[in-house]
Amino acid sequence: MNVSLEWLQEYLPGPLRPQQAAEALTHGGLPVENTQQHGADTVIDVEVTSNRGDCLSHLGVARELSALLGREFRDLKPKAAESGTADASSLTSVGIEAPELCPHYTARVVRNVKIGPSPTWLSRRLEVIGLRPINNVVDVTNYVMFETGQPLHAFDLDKLEGRRIVVRRAKQGEKLVSLDGVNRNLGPDMLVIADAARAVALAGVMGGRDSEISTATVNVLLESARFDPLSVRKTSRKLMLRSDSSYRFERGIDPTLPERASLRAAQLVLETAGGELARGVASAGQSGYRPKQLSLRLAKLRQVLGIDLPPQEVMDAFTRLRLSPVLKGDRIDVTVPSYRLDLNIEVDLVEEAARVIGYDRVPVRDEIAIRVTPPEPRRRALDMVRSTLVAGGYFEAVTFGFVGDLLASNFVPPEASPEAPLSRADAAVRKADAALRPSILPGLLEAVRRNETAGTAGAKLFEIGSTFWNKPATAGGGVEERQRLGLVGAGDVREVRGVVERVLGRLDATRPVSVIPEDRPGFARGAAGRIEWGGAVVGHLGKIDRRVADKLSLRDVPAAAELDIEPLLQGAKLVPQLQPLPTFPAAPRDLSLDVAEAVRYEQIEALVREVAPHYLEAVRHVSTYRGKSLAKGHKSITITLVFRSPSGTLTGEQVAMSVQQVVDAAKQKLGATLRA
Repeated sequence: MNVSLEWLQEYLPGPLRPQQAAEALTHGGLPVENTQQHGADTVIDVEVTSNRGDCLSHLGVARELSALLGREFRDLKPKAAESGTADASSLTSVGIEAPELCPHYTARVVRNVKIGPSPTWLSRRLEVIGLRPINNVVDVTNYVMFETGQPLHAFDLDKLEGRRIVVRRAKQGEKLVSLDGVNRNLGPDMLVIADAARAVALAGVMGGRDSEISTATVNVLLESARFDPLSVRKTSRKLMLRSDSSYRFERGIDPTLPERASLRAAQLVLETAGGELARGVASAGQSGYRPKQLSLRLAKLRQVLGIDLPPQEVMDAFTRLRLSPVLKGDRIDVTVPSYRLDLNIEVDLVEEAARVIGYDRVPVRDEIAIRVTPPEPRRRALDMVRSTLVAGGYFEAVTFGFVGDLLASNFVPPEASPEAPLSRADAAVRKADAALRPSILPGLLEAVRRNETAGTAGAKLFEIGSTFWNKPATAGGGVEERQRLGLVGAGDVREVRGVVERVLGRLDATRPVSVIPEDRPGFARGAAGRIEWGGAVVGHLGKIDRRVADKLSLRDVPAAAELDIEPLLQGAKLVPQLQPLPTFPAAPRDLSLDVAEAVRYEQIEALVREVAPHYLEAVRHVSTYRGKSLAKGHKSITITLVFRSPSGTLTGEQVAMSVQQVVDAAKQKLGATLRA
């Protein structure tokens, strides 16, 4: 914010050098970007943090300098002579239909004004801080806003239908031509200032052209109100319309300021445009201000800053900040001024003491004490997942949380609402690619495409992140959010399956992993399956649908997998499981089973584990064959059975007996025959 040094000195008696002011503000937490000379005046560019809305005014900056420099502060005491016999409430009326968005609204009436250019002193002050003078009344509202921090608006009272003000939500489809000449489409989520017939201003953002001050204006209604910061922010962003007023309302306004600023504006209107100020003020709602009480324990101050500050020094700092401190034993009680909306908890007072006394008093240690603590279990499990994937040749990616419109419909899970499966950002925030991603895979596939474009084919990527979809009404509605692991590999499904099995094996080597054929959106039909870990479904893997690959113009169709993170974390065994190294050799045996086409390898593996032949150590899939040597509708599945005894070398007879158990069970339960 641009601050005029000449203007500041109205509230800080005595000389004030630009360098002195800039250094004090910077050390006090309001960094000064630069200073510029404008004739006899100096403009200081102050960076005001979002929590210090009280410093978006010359009075606020002057208060800060008063505290930081220990200077006298001359507060503003507006006075405006009321004249005539009419009361403001008899000339206009104010009604609030949305008190949750506008707790307090005031209106003063100045009659018989003469609109014209502003006096030189007023025009010059506005020009110095970067504003273009318009006319005396409008310039006064801008001047008071930059003086006090309270945005105001001036209406031509005679252009208000019924000479009344109604603060309400906009009607669906209602329109308003704002002061910048743009025809705005309004909605019920926006707060407007209306007269008896139509909306005449966007509350806290910008006035309307139909009620603006012109050279023909005679009677003026001065608005000074307080609006809900979130409501102003939403309206401003939705309409892509920012103003000095909205900037201040979004950060919060001193609840006691509207009436005081309104009186100051009336005073300056009388001085610059003449006229008669009606008695009193027409208002609705109330400020609702109750002084906030906080306490600071001296022990807390010592704990946070690491040094002992004398209580009287802290008391002096709080006095300069107008906190009315009272020392009570080992604590200091303060009363927070109405304009300090940022002071809410004890540690806020610690910061105030430190910045006024001086951050240079806080020592800087040469050594930093670090307490090493073991990572919490969930973090350890995620680290295991990442390290396993990296060891498998995958690179971790971070993609966008929104899904592109191109792939938005391809990876919607079956459990999402069929009517509106995806959550979307507001159109004012994102017009395209606005849906939250229901899957990690679209972002990874787009990353694969970018790698291909850059000359890196076959990129293997993974990401851990959140996915979102809308639940159907039958499931209670709302948004389902799940953290998931997505990975995209080369075109070999077996390679992707292998790395998934390796990840799950690292988390718990005792739980069996199986892939059951099952179609899934985004995957090729007949080339995908669900991943079961210890009998529980944890995700899906398979070949990406060719149509999806074609949308992205991928050279090759990759394989991919996506798993829910939560069951992986819950099932992870983080205590190392130790087993002695084998002493005796393994005895592998291959079996080729002739089975019906409908029989899956998973059924054979499950059967082997159910039979549990003696000395069985592992069972592995070798190959699946279909050919002329087999009967129609049949295939041959070759498996390897690995046998080992912990107490000695197995004999051929022992292994043959165990193998025969498997063959007999396969014949009986699966109708299998042993191929020679």
